[in-house]
Amino acid sequence: MNRIEFVMAVAVVVLGSVFPLSEAVAGTASPAKTQLHSSPQSGKAMPLQNLETSFSAMAAKENPSLRVYPLDCGRIRIKDMDMFADDGSYKGVSAQLVVSCYLIRHPKGDLLWDTGIGDQFTGPKGVELMPGNVAYMPVTLRSQLAWLGTRPGKIRYLAFSHEHIDHIGNANLMTGAIWLLNPKEHQWTVREEGHDGAPPALLAESTKAKIQWVKDDYDVFGDGTVRILQTPGHTPGHQSLFVRPSGEQPLILAGDVWHSRVNFLHNRVPRFNTSRSQTIASMQLLRDLARKTGARIVIGHAPEDFAPLNMGR
Repeated sequence: MNRIEFVMAVAVVVLGSVFPLSEAVAGTASPAKTQLHSSPQSGKAMPLQNLETSFSAMAAKENPSLRVYPLDCGRIRIKDMDMFADDGSYKGVSAQLVVSCYLIRHPKGDLLWDTGIGDQFTGPKGVELMPGNVAYMPVTLRSQLAWLGTRPGKIRYLAFSHEHIDHIGNANLMTGAIWLLNPKEHQWTVREEGHDGAPPALLAESTKAKIQWVKDDYDVFGDGTVRILQTPGHTPGHQSLFVRPSGEQPLILAGDVWHSRVNFLHNRVPRFNTSRSQTIASMQLLRDLARKTGARIVIGHAPEDFAPLNMGR
């Protein structure tokens, strides 16, 4: 994968295609009832027996002060979205992507899930990734964290759905965090985008940070309320996040397993994904988990699922 493909490996939202969130997961509660506060390695679907047992056990441990805060982590205006469906559905279609990050606030500390485009590209001018395609941040991540009473240096855990550029842009700000890295994903990024065995510049801090390697599904706080799930296919070590906010419908932050509600409905797979079979298996894994737990699937690049902090704007 060349640099342009790496930069552009993000999700598509086809303009004019809007689907109500209630269609996202059959049988789950209406999205209005859940508010975001303003390992299939072989390509086959994994059995859910272990996950079901784990999630059933954790239901009794629901943390009364767990909150999920969605953050506005960018926009990407794309001239031609053809690469985002391997059946040619988006050829010649332009779109604007939204980019979401999430602060998970737990009594044991904050987890930041993805870091967006990068504060250095704040403002409509942004950065031109390739002719006609521009990425920018409407508001800095740092200011949004400040509005929530924290700052990058106070984040306890940093984790990524994957290491494409629109998810790691502010990673180097998190100097005091424990980095929860997937070794397969990180090694792939270093190999594809690094230099002389070092990670790319946007992940330079990883060489100095405290790293905890996450190879399998992982219970971040040890109480079952926040779990990293292995969902490869978009990239070799792609991950999703299961969160149980207090008193609310559970959430599955799907990352780039799907790229839009259209992709969700049709199981469309971007042509640049590293494994089509793993992508399909990960899609099924999350659908099954949503049915078993009543969780709402949240697609980070879908405008229908996008509800960032107001911050008086």
